[in-house]
Formats: sequence, C-alpha cells, structure tokens
Amino acid sequence: MAKINVKIKSNFAKTQTAFILRLSDIQIEAIARKTELVIKEKITERIERDGSTGNLANSFTTVKITGGWGVGDIDFLNKQAPYWYWQNFGIAQSGRKIPPESKGAFGSGKPRPTAGAGGSRWGTTGNFFINPKKPIEAKNYIQATLNEVNKIVSSVVRTIKL
Repeated sequence: MAKINVKIKSNFAKTQTAFILRLSDIQIEAIARKTELVIKEKITERIERDGSTGNLANSFTTVKITGGWGVGDIDFLNKQAPYWYWQNFGIAQSGRKIPPESKGAFGSGKPRPTAGAGGSRWGTTGNFFINPKKPIEAKNYIQATLNEVNKIVSSVVRTIKL
C-alpha cells in the first residue's frame, strides 16, 4: 500500500475558523431576517380594527447585536411603539393592566360610538375623555413567532450551498 503524504498549511485552522464564523453569521442574519417577517405577519394577523398604520409591525426590525443578530431593539420599540409590550403581554411594563384615561376622539369624530365597537380607533386629537374599564387582551405575537423558529432555522439551513 502506498503512503500518502498530506501537507496542511500552518494557517489551516485559522482559515477554517474564519470561514465557519462568517458562514454562521450569514446564517444567523438570514434566520433573523426571516423571523422579522414572521413577527410582522403575526402582528398584522392580530389587528382587530381597521385603520392600522403598521407602526407596531414596522418597529420590529432585524438588528446586529454583539455576537449575532436579533429582531426587535427594545430601546427602539419603547420609543417608536411604546405600546408593544402591552399589546403583546396584555400588561404594561409598569404592571398596569387597564389603560389610563386619555383625551381624544374615535376616528368617526363621535365621542362614544360604543367604545370602538364599530371598529373605530381612538385618536389623540379631540376633546373627549375615555376611561377604559377592561384590560387589553394579550396578543402573544412574540410567542407565536417563537413557535415558528424551528421552521425558520430549518428553511435557512436547507438553503446552504458549500
């Protein structure tokens, strides 16, 4: 049997490590971008009233973080869509369960179309007061998205061509 000599360059391990790190970063970014699409879909599916601006869904973006990628920068969400937590969990970050009284009007311009029963949205322009009595129902769009993560990871892994 013939002897075969294989020479491995001294920087082989370093080169392979760099390749693997770059490939994993590409995969994790792809997973995050697909996850962003799914969370936007889950939020949109749960809209109960017409006239949505899409602000909540559009506030969830893919972001580069230390050591990888994520979806939804909490500081950005707190500024851009401060109601994100309340809508998702059914409770404010402060622990409050029922929204505070506020001044405004329903989209119809009428002070009381049976508290949004006609699909109207409460706006901050107007001189009427609303004093909510019931908690906001949790939409659980984050959990619904997490339920899809295995499918997202599998779909990304299947696309890898080496």
